[in-house]
Amino acid sequence: MNIVRTPKQERSQRRRDALLQAAAELIAEGGLHAVTHRAVAARAGLPSSTAGYFFASINDLAAEALRVRVQQTVKDFLELIDSAVDADGLTNAVGHLAVDRQVELTQVSLYLEAGRNPALRGPVAEAMEINRGLAEKLLTSVGLPNAAVASSAFVALFQGFMLQHLATPDSPPSPDDLVDALRALLAGYLLTEDERQNLQQRLRVHPAG
Repeated sequence: MNIVRTPKQERSQRRRDALLQAAAELIAEGGLHAVTHRAVAARAGLPSSTAGYFFASINDLAAEALRVRVQQTVKDFLELIDSAVDADGLTNAVGHLAVDRQVELTQVSLYLEAGRNPALRGPVAEAMEINRGLAEKLLTSVGLPNAAVASSAFVALFQGFMLQHLATPDSPPSPDDLVDALRALLAGYLLTEDERQNLQQRLRVHPAG
C-alpha cells in the first residue's frame, strides 16, 4: 500500500532532515560540544524552538545524525557489491572509495564521545555492528569462506586508515596503501591452518641468546 504524505508531514520531514544535516555539520566542525538546540536550529535556518520539538535531547539528536551518516555509508558500500566480482576487485573498489570528510568527522567524533558519554554507547555500538555486518556481506559476496571472522578486522583496518586520513589532511595515506593492506588482510584469512602456523612460526621473534 502506498503511503501518501500530507503537505504538513512533508514539511515536518524536511525540517527534521535539515536539523540532522545541521547537527552533523556542527559535530564535524566542533564535536558534540558545538551542538545545542539553538545552534542546530540556526544552522538549519529554522526557529530556535524547532530542534527541541523534534529531539528531546542533544544525545537523541546526535544519535539520529549518526544513524543517517551510517545509512549513507551503507548505501555507498552496497553499490560496491554489484561492481566487485572477486576479492581483488573488492579491495580496489574499497580502497579508492571516495568518503566525504564531513561524514568521517561526524562518525569519529561520536565514536570518541561515546567513551565519555554512556548515552551514546548504544547508538555507536549499533553503528559499529552495522559496519561489521556490511563488511561481512561484502566479503561473502566475493567468496571469502570465513567472512564473519574477517569482517571485524576488515572494519578496524578501514577505520584506522580513515583516522589517518582525518589526522593528516595535508599528507593523507594513499588509497593504494589501503588496497595493499586489505589484500594482505584477506590473503591471511585465505590461508589454511597449516599455512597460518608456518607463517606464525616465521614471524615469531626468538629471545636473544
